[in-house]
Amino acid sequence: MRKFPNLLTAYKNYIIKHESPSIFHFWVASQMIATVLRRDVWINRGAYIVYPNQYVILVARSGSCRKSVAMEIGLDLIDEIENIHILHERMTVEGLMDKLQRVLILPNGRVIPDGSLLIHADELSNLFGKASYITDLLSFLTAAYTSKAKLDFLTRSRSLTSVRNPCIGLLAGTTPDSMSEIFPSLTLVSGLIGRILLIVGERGERVSKPKLDKSLRPGLIHDLVEISKLYGEMTITKEAEETFDIWYNAFPESPSAELSTYYERKHDHVWKASIIMSISESDNMIITRDHFLSAIQAVELVESRMGEVLSYIGATSQSSIADFTYSFIKAKHPEPISHSVLLRQVYRRIQSLGEFKDIIETLVDSNRIVQAASRRGIYYSLKIKEKRHEDK
Repeated sequence: MRKFPNLLTAYKNYIIKHESPSIFHFWVASQMIATVLRRDVWINRGAYIVYPNQYVILVARSGSCRKSVAMEIGLDLIDEIENIHILHERMTVEGLMDKLQRVLILPNGRVIPDGSLLIHADELSNLFGKASYITDLLSFLTAAYTSKAKLDFLTRSRSLTSVRNPCIGLLAGTTPDSMSEIFPSLTLVSGLIGRILLIVGERGERVSKPKLDKSLRPGLIHDLVEISKLYGEMTITKEAEETFDIWYNAFPESPSAELSTYYERKHDHVWKASIIMSISESDNMIITRDHFLSAIQAVELVESRMGEVLSYIGATSQSSIADFTYSFIKAKHPEPISHSVLLRQVYRRIQSLGEFKDIIETLVDSNRIVQAASRRGIYYSLKIKEKRHEDK
């Protein structure tokens, strides 16, 4: 029997004072419920099955919203629950697939393969560490998201590995700038972006002494344990299905380019959130219209700011590197910077010398910098008018 009428509300009350925004705590709590449900609870959409696993990434400026601490508060509770598997930070795809080779004993005594796992990374860059490694992991996470019964994957060693009943969740933190460094183009990550919820947070008031209501902790753990015992298909009420039809048919014909792949998965995000809204309240495994509307509200609040983060991806080759180049020239003001010194600073961020040339031309044409040639070579400095402005 549950201790709380609503686990999401109880978790909110558990956090009395904290600098992380409430939207971070909500999605951490949501991910906790999804993690303990594994793939034991699902929605049958006819042509495919929706499981509650989610890819959740908290996004904020470094240190501004206490992303890591917000995640640790939830993870601390999950650590108390048996048979919940969490991997922290970087791993190879081969190593990840090895960890997914487990079995689960169902309430009826049946033994089945169980590839349920939560991947946690305080910083997303720690997970996607090397360029040669990114492509494999992106491909694997993209393929594993749907949690189909069997996943065959060709590893870098060219060996075909199979996983039965995979159900992977992701909980990580990052900064907007890191997104551009991790993913050099939107094309590279487009297949995965539609499957990710990028939770953007802003710093609120400072809290010198963060505080949790420790008296609620045993009850939260108890209810998570009870939730972990659930098994079976969710029932969707007629009113919820009718609401879904109206909402889904009203999708825009041409969403923004950054959100186009997200819109292909938006309805699945809402169904996953609907499962969590229902399970948070009771064990009856029924999704009502109210659950569905609450899920829409939660997902669309996330969506409203996803474009801000996605604009950093793909901007790397031009605007982000241009801003970095300009900032470096500005930092050396009033001394001019030689071409060779500047190139050494940015060469790791560019794809070619032609790209560097385009960036310099853009900064010159926009009157942000001056390019001058002498016998000693080419030098760059701030525009004279801009120098005076910076000195004020």
